[in-house]
Amino acid sequence: MARPTRKPRALSPGGRIGIVAPSGSTTDERTVPDAVAAIEALGFRVTVGTTAAGSTARRYGYLAGTDADRATEIHGFFADPEIDAVLCLKGGYGTPRILDLLDYELIARSPKLFIGYSDITGLHLAFARHVRFPTIHGPMASGFGRLDDLSRECWLKVVTTGGAGPVAFTPAPAASRSKQASPGAATGTLIGGNLALVSALVGTEYALDPDGKIVFLEDVGEEPYRVDRMLNQLRLAGYFSACRGVVLGTWERCTASEPARSLTLEQVFSDQIASSGKPVLRGIAAGHGTPTLTLPLGVLARLDAARGSLEILETATEP
Repeated sequence: MARPTRKPRALSPGGRIGIVAPSGSTTDERTVPDAVAAIEALGFRVTVGTTAAGSTARRYGYLAGTDADRATEIHGFFADPEIDAVLCLKGGYGTPRILDLLDYELIARSPKLFIGYSDITGLHLAFARHVRFPTIHGPMASGFGRLDDLSRECWLKVVTTGGAGPVAFTPAPAASRSKQASPGAATGTLIGGNLALVSALVGTEYALDPDGKIVFLEDVGEEPYRVDRMLNQLRLAGYFSACRGVVLGTWERCTASEPARSLTLEQVFSDQIASSGKPVLRGIAAGHGTPTLTLPLGVLARLDAARGSLEILETATEP
């Protein structure tokens, strides 16, 4: 991934956030009004896209709209000079279906903060390949009303200042730092997101490019054998030999239904990732779970597995 020539502008008080739904639909009528109220309480203005509005007529099965509708709305929000940041409503499933419909040149002409996680990883990876400005892995609109103080403060810091500096650990993940599968330190561009999406895009033109990168991976509700299968795909594709280091999330509800017949996640990480000899840092609470920290992607970062630290070395935004 080439270094970006332009970065998004940081959000200022009164900035306008556009809410889009490039992935799954929601049936909860309170989701959008609650999201708007929570975001406005932070001092921002909000524009809600038609796919995010949740109209039954707009939904397409489990998707928030047709592929064309969802891609068109992303184009419209990036082209609109009144929109300062694009915030995804929720994840679910759907971003891989629109990757080949997006006009990346149009998006690249108007760098804006683009924020989301989970299924939104598909768009983070596609933007890294074809747009080349930093994006933000962080809480989405549908969860704003339930954010804890740490998650809210971290989100605000990243979108208003660009997020350079040490990434915070919480007590529970910090306890897992003694279980590092592979010590060491590395510096590289931070990239990644949800493991299921990273593995699903292997072999496409939107796939994560691991060369010289710090790869962040997290997931939720996947049994160890499924995590094993997806990591094995990345290992066979050369991801862990090409990257400089790996950062792992908290893996919420990734437990075995038959523990006596299962490998542990620690064994899976050791077998699939640590065998590469690259430093592996565990316990970053980003993605699914509480708290959920906000990480800028596409910027330089340094991990030190022995010290249990991750530091963002450059801002994701311009002032």
